[in-house]
Amino acid sequence: MTKDEIVDLGMKLGLEFNELDNYQDQLLKNNVVFNGINGQRFRFEGAWSDEKIYKQMGSALILIGERRKKMEINRVLSITGD
Repeated sequence: MTKDEIVDLGMKLGLEFNELDNYQDQLLKNNVVFNGINGQRFRFEGAWSDEKIYKQMGSALILIGERRKKMEINRVLSITGD
């Protein structure tokens, strides 16, 4: 996949992309990094098969959801623990 295809797919699925967070030489090689939540970063290589990219994007979305859930639980517990 090309950089543009990876970025387009990731953004349609809800991943956050900021071109300034990526190294330009890596973008030229079709290697893209998406931002997750709370410092998570997810890297995808254009040389990977489409199936591997889809699988890794799905895993990234699951991890983002799990991190959001844990952060929300942590917030609730810290409020009631005061």
